[in-house]
Amino acid sequence: MKKGDIDSRGFTIIEVALVLAIAGLIFLMVFVALPGLRASQRDTSRREDMISLIDGIKKYQQNNRGTLPTDWDSFKAEYMGGEDFNDPDGPAYELKYEECADLLKNTSKEPGKTPCYDDKSMYDVFEDYDNRYTILVLKQASCQGETPIYVSNPRKMAVVYRLEGSGIYCGNT
Repeated sequence: MKKGDIDSRGFTIIEVALVLAIAGLIFLMVFVALPGLRASQRDTSRREDMISLIDGIKKYQQNNRGTLPTDWDSFKAEYMGGEDFNDPDGPAYELKYEECADLLKNTSKEPGKTPCYDDKSMYDVFEDYDNRYTILVLKQASCQGETPIYVSNPRKMAVVYRLEGSGIYCGNT
């Protein structure tokens, strides 16, 4: 080797630092995105659970003259395939029945226009319940987006559930 020739068999410190910085950024992006992806997957599972519940309630109503199930365990066994009906986080869902008309004490009840909870948001409604895993079944209600609205049909119901990362699920029976 002549004097002044450079040995090019290795990497410089700058090249190594640049590769480590890029790898660090990639790992950081993955670890930041991962919890959001998991929450999104759990919310998708919750939406599917609410659709199954709505289908079960519809079947129950067809077989029982439009009434709602009163015995949650027998309803799950007969209409929900007997499976455990649990939130993706693990705990069992809890059902609460409410009459939309009864919630409207100080408001004129205009079908199709009056929200069941006219004095607070649905997020505030769910804060009133002790159980994070509460499903609200609102009688005489229909969904407009995330908001249950009072309707005149006594057999119409809205199933409402607070999702982990993306709002409120509201589905109609």
